[in-house]
Amino acid sequence: MLLSKHYAGRGPMRLALATMLVLLLFAWHFYLERAAYYDLAYHLFIYLKDKSLFVQNRRFVAIVTQLPTLLALKAGLPLDGVLRLYSVVFIVYYLAVFLVCAYWFRNQQVALVVALLYVLLASRTFYWAQSELPQGLAALLLFYGGVARQAPLPWRFSTLALAALVPVFIFGHPLIILPFLFIWAYDWVLNRRFRDWAYYGMLVLALAMYQLRAMLIPPGSYEATHMTFTPNLIKFFPNYLALGSFHNFWQLCSRSFLALPLLLLALTVFYARQRTWPAWLRLGLVWGFVGGYTFIINVSNPDYTDPTYLENLYLPLTLFVAVPFALELLPALERRWNGRGAALATGLLGVLLLARLALVWQRHVPYTAHQQWLNQLLTYTSQFPERKFIMDFNNMDPHQLRAGGSAWASASETMMVSARQHPDSVQTVRVGTDVEQMAAAGAQPGILLGPFETMNTSDLPARYFRFPNTSYRVLNTLPPSDTASLRPYITAHQGVRLVLPGAVPTTWQAGRQHTLPVLIQVPPAARPLHSGIRAPHPTLLRTAFYKAHDWPTDALPVEVPLEVDVWQPWTQTLPLRAPQQPGHYTFEVSLISKDYRDWPVRLRIPVEVVE
Repeated sequence: MLLSKHYAGRGPMRLALATMLVLLLFAWHFYLERAAYYDLAYHLFIYLKDKSLFVQNRRFVAIVTQLPTLLALKAGLPLDGVLRLYSVVFIVYYLAVFLVCAYWFRNQQVALVVALLYVLLASRTFYWAQSELPQGLAALLLFYGGVARQAPLPWRFSTLALAALVPVFIFGHPLIILPFLFIWAYDWVLNRRFRDWAYYGMLVLALAMYQLRAMLIPPGSYEATHMTFTPNLIKFFPNYLALGSFHNFWQLCSRSFLALPLLLLALTVFYARQRTWPAWLRLGLVWGFVGGYTFIINVSNPDYTDPTYLENLYLPLTLFVAVPFALELLPALERRWNGRGAALATGLLGVLLLARLALVWQRHVPYTAHQQWLNQLLTYTSQFPERKFIMDFNNMDPHQLRAGGSAWASASETMMVSARQHPDSVQTVRVGTDVEQMAAAGAQPGILLGPFETMNTSDLPARYFRFPNTSYRVLNTLPPSDTASLRPYITAHQGVRLVLPGAVPTTWQAGRQHTLPVLIQVPPAARPLHSGIRAPHPTLLRTAFYKAHDWPTDALPVEVPLEVDVWQPWTQTLPLRAPQQPGHYTFEVSLISKDYRDWPVRLRIPVEVVE
């Protein structure tokens, strides 16, 4: 029997399609924030080096997004175009799933779930595009879009074709078995599939594939080391709610994930008013899976606080509320209020989708800041002939002012950004904590220190990357280590100037975190100003607030290492926290030798702190 999966009006589908198209525009516009960032930059490096796909942990759902990009590289498309293609191909894949569900399967309700999946809770995840979890969830919804229209499932070729999707999403990510079980159980109750034997066959197939997947995980692999739920369940018993991960989750539910508690409340009222056992059972499924899945993620990651990675892990929570919302609550709203329900339901959905798209747009700020910093760094290093550089991880954004605090991806990120216009402009900056070892490895000309491998620059395709036959240059060299040498070093550098390059705000919000760009200029005779912090008394930038007569305030000074050795003028963004008490203060930026003495190099401006 074919089940009706259409909405009363055209509004929901128009809004869902508009949402997917807006995401496509975002992916086109923010292509560097997505494709020249983190994993995707490394994936492109692998495609160029090995001329093959890069499927990790048997998550072969990624082939859908990797193959077009690899073919574009083999066709010789310009690197800038390949980067843009790699960004948009993910949304094209999700859009294709949406269109198949809506117009081939004629299942508008599941098509709406596809659109909700990528905006309802997701915002930062949009800029970390490579994860196989949302890719696998798209395959799951494609499967469900075909299954949900038929009760019972017929024994024919189309059902076998849908069954072929099961290994795709089960192998796509180890967590996808949980949203599959929710969707299977929810639809089993909703459509009374008590004697639907083909439907039971889908469950058996999924469980078998999950067991096979678990058996194929090699000991010591990435996935094996991340299976921490059972050990942590024992370790933290019974104080689970005291874990920091639960505190982070409650905060997310009051801000970025606000749609989750609101929809849970709406579904609770909706099911409770029906007062039937199937309704209570579906409500129990919703709350059980939301609570159970949240518990699994939080116990498995008790101290992990990276918001982008956590948001990605929480993504299946979207399905636990979006599926009953799209399949039951929204159609019920359309039928109410004497024919005006459709307009009201469309209006509420429009407000929800617009608000979430606005948040996705707003989230670009730290990712764009990271790209701006990469360009600034590459412009600065272009003065040196080596074009291959080593940077200490501890000098790179220690206060996490930008996205991109992970060191391993910097080598491929800088290569992609610098070579976009011409292969001869390529540069690479390898960031790590073992600077001495990297410098020793990079001392041989023609060597390239990749994120996880060392190779020859000649192994890279000359169409995209042409490095000179040079060794690496270290960007963070050490100042004198003993105080006797530091005194003349400071005297020689007392001509260093600190300049505020832009308009300086004279009013600061009390207790708030702020940032301020500062230009560091070094006289030619005193170059460089050394930035290495592995010395006993490294040179640091310090921001501080003082009251009259240089009395200290309730805002502690903030110390930041120089990001690079300063030869030419270098602009660095500094963090600061304004005092809690309103009033007139003196704001100071200065140089210090940590654990030794302040320098006679400082910049002071009067500011006002307000409520």
